[in-house]
Amino acid sequence: MSLKSEGRDSYVEQDEAQENPGRDKERKDALKVLAGTISCGVGILLGVGGILLALFGASTDISAGAVGAGLGVLGYSLGARRLGKATVILGVAVIFFMTAVNAGLISSVALLGHGYGG
Repeated sequence: MSLKSEGRDSYVEQDEAQENPGRDKERKDALKVLAGTISCGVGILLGVGGILLALFGASTDISAGAVGAGLGVLGYSLGARRLGKATVILGVAVIFFMTAVNAGLISSVALLGHGYGG
């Protein structure tokens, strides 16, 4: 009588079944951290792009900073802790910087179309 006819699996199949849950969990965790890192990377690009747009006087829209901070929170919750913190801090700094440029508090940055004495 074989092991299959008795309703039992072989030892090899049992070992594979026991190893896969751990491997699957590690793979899911790695994918979550990767998604968090990508989210933070996009948030940082939005933050840096927003600051550059403000410095060149092209835009003072704070949405780049808000979306960047939101992506930082998402990245933090997915497991990219340090990068998530940095992204949130950069996003909030972009919001404050854009607001200061829009209010005219930073005199070295002039908005396009808002020049004086011309």
